[in-house]
Amino acid sequence: MSSPSSTSAPAEAAWRAWATHPDQRRLLAELDTVSAAPSVELVVDDTALGQTWLGVGAAMTDASVVLLAEAGPGLLDALFDPDHPSGAQANLVRLPLSATDFSTRFWTWWDDPEGTPAPTIEAADALDAVRAVVSRNPDTRVIASAWSAPAWMKDSATVTGGALEDDAGAAYSNLLVAQTRWLAPRVPLHALSVVNEPGHSSDTYPTMTMTDDQLIDVARRIRPAVRDEGVELWALDHNWNERERLDALLAGGAGLFDVAAFHCYGGSPQAMAGLPVPSAVTECTGGEWDTSWASTFTWQLRNLVVEPVRAGSTALLLWNLALDPDHGPATGGCQDCRGVVTVDPATRRWTPQPEFFLLGHVARAASPGARRVELSERADVPAVAFANDDGTVGVVGQNAGRARQVIDLADATGRSLVRFEVDPGELFSVRGPAAPSEPQP
Repeated sequence: MSSPSSTSAPAEAAWRAWATHPDQRRLLAELDTVSAAPSVELVVDDTALGQTWLGVGAAMTDASVVLLAEAGPGLLDALFDPDHPSGAQANLVRLPLSATDFSTRFWTWWDDPEGTPAPTIEAADALDAVRAVVSRNPDTRVIASAWSAPAWMKDSATVTGGALEDDAGAAYSNLLVAQTRWLAPRVPLHALSVVNEPGHSSDTYPTMTMTDDQLIDVARRIRPAVRDEGVELWALDHNWNERERLDALLAGGAGLFDVAAFHCYGGSPQAMAGLPVPSAVTECTGGEWDTSWASTFTWQLRNLVVEPVRAGSTALLLWNLALDPDHGPATGGCQDCRGVVTVDPATRRWTPQPEFFLLGHVARAASPGARRVELSERADVPAVAFANDDGTVGVVGQNAGRARQVIDLADATGRSLVRFEVDPGELFSVRGPAAPSEPQP
């Protein structure tokens, strides 16, 4: 076994494989290929092209902005540099347009109805953080969403909880357009959703419910301006078990929405299948409810990567990029969520969490712009495959069985492409040329 290494292999290069063990004995470590007899064969058909892959990432919450700054530039490199040998190699950032539960002040743009929409200090700080990400990864794309409108637009007259007032659609639309026009020239803004989790209201942190009619009305109002900025409009931004609501939005707002956005907190990823538009996972988090790396790897690889991608998903975004050892800074909402990394403000040291390696494995198999391709299915080795623009094929998966496996990856004609060995519970990625460079025994 050699030391961790970066991805982006050119088409003529040899195959490369990486593994992360749940006991952390190896972390995104590069593996040697082997010639031993295979115990598992996976067959990839890189001629059967599916959806285009956008990438992986997490949210730049207020907590993340503060902690990433405290940790220093090395952490941003580890999270976003596409050539970092042991990094997550993420390229997506979800950007809240208001305070969330991971804020210490409940801010929104345009607090005064007599004023005009303008960014707050928190919004400006987040913009600076995203610009620092973009400087490290030119493929960065930003997905924006507000958790709440200003209090004066809501029936609760507060940022926490409540619903958008019936007559506030025009004002809220003006706000979203102003935010889009502020962001688009400054960062690579790829998409906007009308609101985060439109079916959820909490009196402990910024949230806002909206009816289907309101969501469609606002989408119709903002669509021309959003499109003029080259920005997509994403629908729903809520859980898998809200599929019926999504169907109503896509039917009632035909042509308004480009992508269906899902969270992982209810239902199953099968809800992402059979849609008339592409889909994406835009929020999920690990936490103290499961501190086992082994079970975290198993659940997240299957439910956030394999099943969603098979159902048509084009992206994976997790929740907080960074949290402190006390699962904050936070006010209300989730009290035991886990960031992709944990940053200790006292020492400014950071620790990668299981989600860091999940993102890293997906990124090594699939670059932005890759196409999903067909891969044979095995219950004990859940995996998905991609054809990359550089001529390579990538596979990300897990040895979910109890025995060490020698995995042979073959093409649709039965020719062996590469063979590698993974331990029980390990995540793996493998990537290389679509045609074998030399025969495998």
